[in-house]
This record gives sequence, C-alpha cells and structure tokens, in this order.
Amino acid sequence: MVIYRNINEIQRNDSTIISVGTFDGVHCAHRQIINKLLKLAAEQNSRSFIITFDPHPQEILKNKTPEIKLLNTTSEKLKLFNELGIENTLIINFTEEFSKTTAREFYEKLIYPSIGIKDLVVGYDHGFGRNREGDFQMLLDLGKELGFGIHRVEEIDIDNMKVSSTNIRHLLIDGNIQKANSLLGYLYSFDAKVIDGDKIGRELGFPTANLLPIAPNKVIPGNGIYAVKVEFNGKEYNGMMSIGYRPTINEEGKKVIEVNILDFSGDLYGFTITIYFVNRLRDEKKFKSREELIEQIKIDRQQTIKILNIS
Repeated sequence: MVIYRNINEIQRNDSTIISVGTFDGVHCAHRQIINKLLKLAAEQNSRSFIITFDPHPQEILKNKTPEIKLLNTTSEKLKLFNELGIENTLIINFTEEFSKTTAREFYEKLIYPSIGIKDLVVGYDHGFGRNREGDFQMLLDLGKELGFGIHRVEEIDIDNMKVSSTNIRHLLIDGNIQKANSLLGYLYSFDAKVIDGDKIGRELGFPTANLLPIAPNKVIPGNGIYAVKVEFNGKEYNGMMSIGYRPTINEEGKKVIEVNILDFSGDLYGFTITIYFVNRLRDEKKFKSREELIEQIKIDRQQTIKILNIS
C-alpha cells in the first residue's frame, strides 16, 4: 500500500474509487465499505483509494465535542487497510482551520482535481465537512455535476447492535470484550511498554509484567481480569491480565495494568509487547486475605487455559 501525507505528490487518475472517513476501528461496517470499494475497483480496473485523517477530528474539536478515546492509532489503521487490500491511502492533517472546509470545497477543489474520482463509496450515515453538510443527497448532486458515481453501504447490526465505533468503545469500557470483538471483526489490542513494578505478583507466585500503554488516547477496557494473547518479538504467548486497583493488596489506590504470561520466562523490562483481548473472566474484587486471592488467581488461570484452548 502506498501512503501519502501530501496530496500534491499524488498523480491524478480519473479511474479512482475512493472512500473518505476517520475509520476508527476499521470495524465490520467499515469493512463493508472497503469491500464495496475494492469490488468496484476490481470490476472497473480502477485504483482503490482511502482518504483519512490524523489526528482524529474529535481530538482537534474537543472543545466543541466530548473527549474521545480511540480504537486505533494511525499506524494500526494503516496496517488494517493494507491487510484488507487497499492500494493507496492519503492521510490529511486535520487542523481546526481544515475543519472549516465545506464538503463542496473538499471534493470540488481538493480531491477531484488532485486525485480524481470515478466512484465514491460512503457509509449509511456519512456526513462530511463543516457541520456534516456533505450528506448522501449533497454528494449525489455533486457527483452529477462532476461526473462521478455515489454508492452507499447500508447499516449493519451484529447480535442486535448497530456496528459503530461509539458502540464498540462503550462495550470495551464495560468490559464486554467478546461482543466488542464481534463488532470489530478481530481481537481488540493495544501496545504497551513493560515498566518496573512492585513485584507483588512474583510474591503471590504469579509474576506479572506491569504495562504502560504506548498510545495514551486509546481505549483501555474496563477494570477486571481478562484472558489475553501476548505478542512479543514476533511470537505469540498466552496470558491473563488484570486492569484495576488491586484492592486486596494496593493501599495507594493506584490503577495498575499487568499481565501474567503463562508460557514465557525471561525479562521483558523495557520492551514493547502487544496485548490481544480474548475474553473477560471476572470483575476485580477485594479478598479477605492474600491466601484467598491466590486461590482465586489459580481459578482464573484454569479458566484462561480453557478459554485459550491451551493444551
């Protein structure tokens, strides 16, 4: 996949199928849009092009909209685009000044003359430009003027829930990992650096790696105990993760993210690992003693082994 950050570097080609959006999560609804784009490109021997934004518009407009945590970093999003078969991606630097651009100005003065548009693929609720005025009807009219086609992909539901980035964020914060993953179409993950901890996990017989998420603006699933996959140095391991305040042993009330890797031995301090969430085991809980906590961790470990199908 060719990645552009400067529109002036792109060679114009009238035979281009494009889609425009933030695509946070590159979830199942986004994938319907991308699949339609790729299908049209293949049928018409055209190039496929996605136009997205960095940073996320709501990060720039946070004084006007609620603060948002994201499902993907830009690099994660690009990796997913590439895996799905997109040929070209333009990343537009989203600024407050750019946010004042109207939809007509965006397509008529920027995208159409610089990239070219044969067909434009949008989602069911597409609204782009200042005040989200670039809706489906406006784009239909503009397409007639400039000579390109518009294709709208309909809303999809999974397990009686609309597939949307907002719904997935809420599911993750609630700890509903399985449903979030079903709407995403893959296991939710984040990258984290292994940092120095208090070694209490080792004292309990379950040594853990304390983690600091690399991207501070990514959604972290809600407090609780999780079965996870851990990727390090190109290899995959199994683990159980704790997110929360460790109420049985933590008197400071400090939130900790830590993972016990079941099938790994070695020092990970200072390295970056990737955590993939598979399922949630339980809420965090305050136990009467460390001995009672250890017994529960043993149960958690057996559940993790069962969920991850570890032989």
